[in-house]
Amino acid sequence: MRLKRFCSLFLSCFVIIQGLLLSATCSPLWAADTDTAQVAAPAPTALITNITDIVSDSTLDSIGAEINAIYQSSRQERSNGQSTTELAALLRRANAVATQTDSLQARLKPYQSVYQNFLDILGQPPGKDAPAEAPDITAQRQNLLKKQQDITARMTRLKLYQVEAQQLVNELRQHGTAIQQATLWQRFPSPLGVNFWSQLTGNFSEDTTRLSALAGEGLGVLEVAFSSKRIFISLGGLTLSCLLLAGWFFARGIIRRLVVRILPAGRIRPIIATLLCGVVSLLAWGFSFQIMWSVLTFDNPALGDDLTSLGNMMGAQFPLCGFVIELGFCLLSRHSEWRIFPLSDGIARNLRLFPLWLAAALIVRGFLRFVDTQSGISLLAVQLMDGLYVLAVSPLLFAIPRELRISAQTDNTPSQPSRAQFLRSLAMGISIICWLAVFSGYIPLAYTIISWLSMMAVSMTGVLLLSLLVTSMAGTLFPASAPLGRHMVAMGLPPRLVNQMCVVVPGIVNVLLLAVAYAVATSGGGFDPEQIWHQLYWLFHGQASTDGSHISLDAILLCAMLPIVGYYTISILKSWFKQRFFPTTRLDIGAQASILSILSYAAWILVGLGMLAVLGVTVKSMTWVVSALSVGIGFGLQSIVQNFVSGIILMAERPVSIGDVVTIAGVTGTVERISVRSTDIRLDDKSTMIVPNSQFITSAVKNATRAQKPGVFTIELNLPFASDLDKAMDVMSRTLAGCTDVDETVAPSVSMCSVADGSALLVGSAKAKNGTDVKVVRSAALFEIWKAFQENKIPITVRQNLITS
Repeated sequence: MRLKRFCSLFLSCFVIIQGLLLSATCSPLWAADTDTAQVAAPAPTALITNITDIVSDSTLDSIGAEINAIYQSSRQERSNGQSTTELAALLRRANAVATQTDSLQARLKPYQSVYQNFLDILGQPPGKDAPAEAPDITAQRQNLLKKQQDITARMTRLKLYQVEAQQLVNELRQHGTAIQQATLWQRFPSPLGVNFWSQLTGNFSEDTTRLSALAGEGLGVLEVAFSSKRIFISLGGLTLSCLLLAGWFFARGIIRRLVVRILPAGRIRPIIATLLCGVVSLLAWGFSFQIMWSVLTFDNPALGDDLTSLGNMMGAQFPLCGFVIELGFCLLSRHSEWRIFPLSDGIARNLRLFPLWLAAALIVRGFLRFVDTQSGISLLAVQLMDGLYVLAVSPLLFAIPRELRISAQTDNTPSQPSRAQFLRSLAMGISIICWLAVFSGYIPLAYTIISWLSMMAVSMTGVLLLSLLVTSMAGTLFPASAPLGRHMVAMGLPPRLVNQMCVVVPGIVNVLLLAVAYAVATSGGGFDPEQIWHQLYWLFHGQASTDGSHISLDAILLCAMLPIVGYYTISILKSWFKQRFFPTTRLDIGAQASILSILSYAAWILVGLGMLAVLGVTVKSMTWVVSALSVGIGFGLQSIVQNFVSGIILMAERPVSIGDVVTIAGVTGTVERISVRSTDIRLDDKSTMIVPNSQFITSAVKNATRAQKPGVFTIELNLPFASDLDKAMDVMSRTLAGCTDVDETVAPSVSMCSVADGSALLVGSAKAKNGTDVKVVRSAALFEIWKAFQENKIPITVRQNLITS
């Protein structure tokens, strides 16, 4: 019973701690639980919060009703064949439902795990023969089980709703794509024929009535805004809008003076000045229109839904209009030092009006978006306006290349490369295609092409400016030799790493900008910010496949960053082992190299597993890879696997270590490196022999270093029988002891090993000093012995080998 009471007390404390933790992230703490009042046993402590406060039954019912309503509306859209505006609204609703279900699941998951922890603490209920437990523990378990079942049921409903919402999103996207493609290639009567104008004349009165109603609504709004009671407010708003535009006009000179004062001379000045001026123009034109529109329409009874929609669509075009005009002022500036691209004065002067024409086209395009979607006029009237827009804007495509060619001929500049000529031909070809499409009746195709090109021109210019800014800043401000780079070097970063960051960071930013450009290009010609955001979301986050793998841009970037971070982390760890840990141990150089190799391979394996985890690749999904590897090992990879296993054995058992003098396959050399596949042996001629690791396991290897102490070398000399061996051994011993790099603490030894072929073999041994090359010391000692024998007239013989044929 004491144990049961202790468990109950511990459970209560654990409940309080878990409740405090969850209250910081999920919901209010200690909500009253209505279900516990019906328990006959003593009322247990209220657990954390009531789940119905997080995901109530009414919330689940509303989600199900919303999914059903979206589905029914989508079926009606397909049967009636209405425009894509309602379909886009349904798609937004489906995305909102999917996001809501995902967030609710994320809020419920912590509670599910916490209640399972509570049940694990209480354990299973006692069996038949076991003593009964305390009533409060039984009541607590029943309460936990009830709440856990409730959470499981709500999680199941949310998962089902999420699957249904995602299916709706996919179906609506496919349906919207089909509608856009069908509309894109829809053919209308040609404007050159009588049929087009006859049908347009038949609906002329209705179209005129609808446009007149819109114009009357606009006049009514202006009449109310400039009435006696509101005239001062309206005039004040218009004045503020004009002041914002005037401030934008004069801000260019101020920005350029600040740039000259702060930044160094170079290409970075015009790039930053152009970008800052572009941002100021976006804000100025956007706020000026919003202020003017808000003042005119605030609490205005004459304002209707059509005019509100028109104002919203026009408001989306005005910031772009200001941005285009500002780009024209900056890129085609009267002062050549503020031009980002090298243009002559004649070309800049001749192209100065084109940004104004493009800005006017953008404003007209905002009105046409309202006409296409919500004006209510006849379809042929809409196509007439779109066709006129195409005929008016498409000449810009070949007018700009024509001005470039005329200006180049006037300035006597050399002939332009073939790429420029190709772009001119392409622009003229697109313009001609758009005209032919309009006259042949494919007006939606021509309008889509022109709208897409105009929006891509604006967006690509902004992306290019950002790319140039990042590249210029990386090459001007952040190298190790630049002021900011010197500060980073002073903080402890190596100059090589700072210079590498100046190349890698702009590359990563350019990849992200390319992703933005792709999202803009695939979002259609509407330049809808919400659609662009959805395209970016799907590009970065992707969608998990059926086997659990997840391929997306953020996963690819993370997989690209993991090896870089892993490389520097492993380098720092290996440097710590070499400089800090190994000097405090008695491990020889071979053991140190083996430990570092095994550590490096294990770390890279972890990096590889981390990359697979980011991509969502599990052991189950890798079954086919393992099967393929097993077949490959059975047929052609057995030698690679054999070398790999042999390398691991060499590092673990260390029969051969780095620095050992070995003889393998009749070749003698020093082991320099042991990798997981092969071993590098340094030969006497300074060349390197690469030996597969399996050769060290399956063949005989002579290790001369293992037969003697580290640093000990031997010298063998053959003397004739008539020599004074005592004198020779004394001279050899004294010479070895007097060598410069021989360890003085270890006395050299000289002995006679054998007598054969008319000569006696003398062997001298000595130990080289720590930190010296044994080969170099042995060579110097042998030379000193040779000179000493010559001075003492001690003869040395060379064994003669008789070769029979």
